[in-house]
Amino acid sequence: MSTGESTCLFSEDSMSRRTNDVLIMYTDTYFGRRMLKQFQNRKDRAGMRYRVYACMWNEDSVEDFPDRCSRLSLQPLLPPCAPPQNIGRTSSLPSEIVGLTAASVESSPQARGDRNEAPSSHLFTFWRRNVKVLRQAVLAADLIVVELRYAQDVFDVMHLLTTKILRKPKRLVLISSLLTWYATPPLQHIAVDETSVQSDSVDNEEEEEVNVPKEEVSRPMDPDEVEALLGPLEVGEEDNDTSRTEKDGSADELELLTEDQYNRRIPHAKYINWREAERVVASANSEERHLHTCVVFAGLSYGEGEDALQPLFRQVWSRGESGLPIYGAGLQIVPTVHIRDLVTFAWRLLEAEAPPASRYVFAVDNSNVSWRRMVMALNRAFGGEKTFYIPPAQYVLHKNVELFTMNLRVENNTMNEIMKEEDWVAKTGFIDCINKVAYEFIESHGLQPVRVVLLGPPLSGKTFLSQILAERHYHLPTFTIEKVREEYKQHIDMLKKRLELFRTCLYRREKLRREEAKKYAFLRPRKKVEEENKEYEEEREENHNEGKTSPQLDEPLTPNGDLGEECTRVVRCQTNVLEDDIDGAAVSFDLTEEELQEVEALVEEWYQSTERAAQIRDTIAAMERVLSMRVRVLPPSSTELPAMANPKKRKETLKQKRAVKGNKKAAGEGEEQNATLQESAPLQDKALALMMRWRLAQADCCNKGYVLDGFPETVDQARLIFGHAPLDIPDANEDTLISLPSGAGTHGKMVAMHESATMSTNVPPQGVEECDEHRLPDYVFALTAPENYLLDRLNALSRASGEVGSAEEKRLGRFDRALMIYHQQYTDTEYSLPNYFETARTVEKVLTPGGRTPKVVAVDVGDQPLLQPPPPESEFAVREPIPLEKLLCQHIGPSHTLGPSPKEVFEEEVRARKLEEEERQKQMRAITEQYERELRECKLESDKRTVTENVRRAIDMADREALEKRKIPLQMYLNSNIMPLLSRGLMEVCKTRPADPVDFLAGWLVRHNPHDDSCFDL
Repeated sequence: MSTGESTCLFSEDSMSRRTNDVLIMYTDTYFGRRMLKQFQNRKDRAGMRYRVYACMWNEDSVEDFPDRCSRLSLQPLLPPCAPPQNIGRTSSLPSEIVGLTAASVESSPQARGDRNEAPSSHLFTFWRRNVKVLRQAVLAADLIVVELRYAQDVFDVMHLLTTKILRKPKRLVLISSLLTWYATPPLQHIAVDETSVQSDSVDNEEEEEVNVPKEEVSRPMDPDEVEALLGPLEVGEEDNDTSRTEKDGSADELELLTEDQYNRRIPHAKYINWREAERVVASANSEERHLHTCVVFAGLSYGEGEDALQPLFRQVWSRGESGLPIYGAGLQIVPTVHIRDLVTFAWRLLEAEAPPASRYVFAVDNSNVSWRRMVMALNRAFGGEKTFYIPPAQYVLHKNVELFTMNLRVENNTMNEIMKEEDWVAKTGFIDCINKVAYEFIESHGLQPVRVVLLGPPLSGKTFLSQILAERHYHLPTFTIEKVREEYKQHIDMLKKRLELFRTCLYRREKLRREEAKKYAFLRPRKKVEEENKEYEEEREENHNEGKTSPQLDEPLTPNGDLGEECTRVVRCQTNVLEDDIDGAAVSFDLTEEELQEVEALVEEWYQSTERAAQIRDTIAAMERVLSMRVRVLPPSSTELPAMANPKKRKETLKQKRAVKGNKKAAGEGEEQNATLQESAPLQDKALALMMRWRLAQADCCNKGYVLDGFPETVDQARLIFGHAPLDIPDANEDTLISLPSGAGTHGKMVAMHESATMSTNVPPQGVEECDEHRLPDYVFALTAPENYLLDRLNALSRASGEVGSAEEKRLGRFDRALMIYHQQYTDTEYSLPNYFETARTVEKVLTPGGRTPKVVAVDVGDQPLLQPPPPESEFAVREPIPLEKLLCQHIGPSHTLGPSPKEVFEEEVRARKLEEEERQKQMRAITEQYERELRECKLESDKRTVTENVRRAIDMADREALEKRKIPLQMYLNSNIMPLLSRGLMEVCKTRPADPVDFLAGWLVRHNPHDDSCFDL
């Protein structure tokens, strides 16, 4: 195999720097790539540079690793060194490495200045199965980092280091896993209490008496059951600190394992060889041989794109149907460590002035959290809600399940001592840093959300383009403000159904528990009497067999015996049971009315005290208040009510005096009419903004993005939706600054609202428009078209839909109103919506730098066809993209997804197969139709030929008959005149037999012709 080589983009200051040779096994893995990056970015020790020998786990990585290295260096953790500009000369290689070639990268002349700098460090890549190169790299390296993936590779490396004479000191760090501690038992086993077992057998009656109240104790649902019914408890950003104080109950019960207890460790069954490899590495530590080794037990690593946790991150980001798995009960304590902390810890061990005191060290963070809490934190970070439990019997069906079922508590003293505070990335653990971990996952996989807003005049094609972009190209949610309102109401109904289901489950559970308690209380005396009678009979039988008599046993059990009150109670219960059996009456365990009322009162108490239920009730109340935020309609005066009720008699009613009773009745009708008008009044902009903020905060919009169709319509709405300032939901209904008369129609209300909004809010800001990072769009497409084109499209749509009369007038009225609002917000103002987005800037947050501004693009759609292209004939065919669609996709760029899911791949394969089958059937139908057509043509032609042939035959027959009629006279002449003479001539020829029969016959005929007189004369 040929050994590949690539260039490491490391910088160095001068030729005087000392070079350390580093061997990383394996550089193409999740840990190895970041270990290489650590050596690239760290320049803490003066006068130090590195020559890295990169051992690859996969053979294909030897050729592909240069591209990976260049991509890795684009986003370093610390400020990167200057990028390479040109390829320079090749530096001399160590004499120990034979067969390796290396390329070096020099800095640009502008970066070097006039200084005489040495070439940069080298990166040598080779495959792990190239034994010769591996041996030479091990002997040449000063620092060795080995990731334990295959135990035999570790045995080979240690055999080489322990059998060769080392020319220089070496340090080796083995990165293992806590899976080698997986089955470690505690020091003090929980033994079975024999005395308690004996007491249970002797004092069985007392134990039953103690258990009775436990069965009757009423208790609400467990938190897991409440979460399954009502969803997880919502935790805001300000409440994240409370999660740090929460502790798992099982964490304190686990034994704390220390680094000096390495001899106790028992690995998982799959990692027995790993423990032997760890022992070999630790035992090779020797001052005399100048070999220092250390074994690092790492917890479950996470961060920077994930490794074993990547399927779970992909599942929750894509909002899979099944949700995240919880293995077992989810109470196991899983030690974790951020991959950057693990890499930094390994680097600190290699660069430390003195090796650690212990040969075995733990690499974990300071958290002790259960797997269930990790899953819930992951769901909370990406907006997921679904989970499902996996029993231990199904562990074999899942991959890497042993990493998620570890149940260990370890002490990381060495890691806390060696690492500085600024070295830590996630010291507090996975849950406290979940937002940062989620941000790293999104950045490493390029999953930034795509947020698009389409604006423009009515009938400019916004809805069509938004659906195409969202569904076909980017798989994003798309919605209008009307759709958001419907989803808002549906969400309220869904929350109410959850609460109702929760209350019903509480009621049914408590009712069933009490019925079971009554049944148990009824059947318990019967069972106890049966057991005592059985023991009594057995004891009597034993005494009878032994020939002994016991007066106490011979005497029947009576209430007045020496057995006391207990026996009296048992006998009385036995009598009652027997009487029930004799009567044969059915026993009912249904609750009485009083007991049902007690159950309802207890359920109501639980319902009110449940934190999640109270949270949902508050959410419903707040959302309903938002729906009630409408523009206030001024109530009409009492004198206007009759005129409003009957406009035709306005003059007459104004002149007449109304009675008191009539005025009251009219006032009541006016209040009802005013309430009706208020309910139909338009929502305030703040209410629309709150609904839109709620929709944009949903998980699908936060993870993937959105496509807004024609909203916002005004600058005021845009400021309320995308602004950084929070919007508080009022305790009572708010009124806008506009008060409209009740007699104004919907058209008047909308016109007044938008005119006032345009006058009050379309004012350029003093600086920039501060906006929220998660809501502000990335791309704003402002569609433009002349009015003539829009009117032509309106007419074309009316003709295509077949609208006539009032329906066409209503469509035209809506178009005029929308076009008027568009002109107010885009052309008749000095500060339009596109201007707002051009001046908008995001505010800096913890994980985002801020300063992002949307890309505003003006798109002219005046040259587009009036009607959209018709869909393809086949439902399985894909429509060809139109030029405008291609233009928008060029501005937005590629889709930010994890690729098609298995379901999408399957659906695409099914669609392609069905389309192919449909095409094949279409071709078969065409062939069949062509065959049938040709068959019909052949039959028609055959029929024509038959008719023609029949006609020809009839003509021939007629001609033949005519000829037959014409030859009759000639035949008669021949038969009468010619044939007799000719016959005699022939007979004469036969008799004579002349030499020339023809000449003889001719002469004979001439001589004997009776009609020729000359013949007779001769």
